[in-house]
Amino acid sequence: MAVYAVIDVSVKNMEKLKQYVAGHLPTIEQYGGRIISRGLEPLVITGNWSPKLLVIHEWPSVKHFHAWYDSEEYRPWKELRKDACDMNLVLTEDNPGEN
Repeated sequence: MAVYAVIDVSVKNMEKLKQYVAGHLPTIEQYGGRIISRGLEPLVITGNWSPKLLVIHEWPSVKHFHAWYDSEEYRPWKELRKDACDMNLVLTEDNPGEN
């Protein structure tokens, strides 16, 4: 079952964020994930959530996501990310049988 990582990013250092993005993207692909959306200034329709940068990953499973997130390949980029941005991240499973 597909899993989506929904990430709300607050940029602290744009240059470091650019390094992070360029460096960590290959690790996502290596572990079976893909970026399906990167939106600057998402349009909020209701509520008070106001993300400035919203990123969505798709993963084959929760196991794939955690294998990547805890991997040696991603570890140096995770450290750089701490200086580049703050983020909120949630995982949600696709449930095509439910409406």
